Amino acid sequence: MPTKKGAGGRQQNYDPHTGRFAKTDYAKLYPPSEPTRKEKARKREEQRREVLYIRAKKSRDPLVFDVFCAIESELPGSVQFVNENKFDPHIGQPRELDIITKKCIIEVKSGKVSHKLFQFQSQKRYADTVKKKHILYAPDIHAPTKRDYEKNGIIIKCSMKELTQTIKEYEK
Repeated sequence: MPTKKGAGGRQQNYDPHTGRFAKTDYAKLYPPSEPTRKEKARKREEQRREVLYIRAKKSRDPLVFDVFCAIESELPGSVQFVNENKFDPHIGQPRELDIITKKCIIEVKSGKVSHKLFQFQSQKRYADTVKKKHILYAPDIHAPTKRDYEKNGIIIKCSMKELTQTIKEYEK
């Protein structure tokens, strides 16, 4: 196919249909290759993590973001939802859950945690219905309150290390 330099030094190819020289459209000559399945999956995972990161960052409780980052660094890809509203049939309305992993529901509480036993028991009941473990992360909980909640079957973790270790055990 004959070529020539066009105005401004652009490369032009002869178009036999029109009988003229036209500028070369390299996008048509070299179309971009389709992304592979792996590239698509990697991009979806990056987008999912970005959405979770933003939701954790915008949480009313700043401790949720710290817990999310700790879990993601220890178990990448295990966090499925952050600050998600799920319908709870026991109370007949949506319930906000702080962090949901593959096999755990983590409730994060900063500050003093008292007079919330009923809330934690209903969250535990919901977690049991969806076949997940309910874990309460409260670093500032008082010892008598912790003992009282543990007597009622609530799993409480006070340090980030204990929490990530417990999640690793359940995620196996």
